[in-house]
Amino acid sequence: MSMPPYALWMQGHEDIVGWLLGQGRECRSSRLLPTRANGTAAFGQYRQSPDGGHEAWALQVLEIAGGRVVGLNSFLDTARLFPHFGLPLRLEP
Repeated sequence: MSMPPYALWMQGHEDIVGWLLGQGRECRSSRLLPTRANGTAAFGQYRQSPDGGHEAWALQVLEIAGGRVVGLNSFLDTARLFPHFGLPLRLEP
């Protein structure tokens, strides 16, 4: 799991789950919209906003090998990236 441009890089179930249940817990209640990037599965991730809607947070690009997810790369430049993928910057409640 990586999150460019941050030096965030994790490997293995324990590290990733530990982070998601710790510092990454702010992503709870996120919504995902499917898309494709570089020919592979990807998702627009939206984090819940105080007004009840969801704001663009990251483009999640999966790396798949042998039918399994082997990588998750989260790109945070949503203002630039989401329009290229036809993803809205906000989801209403």
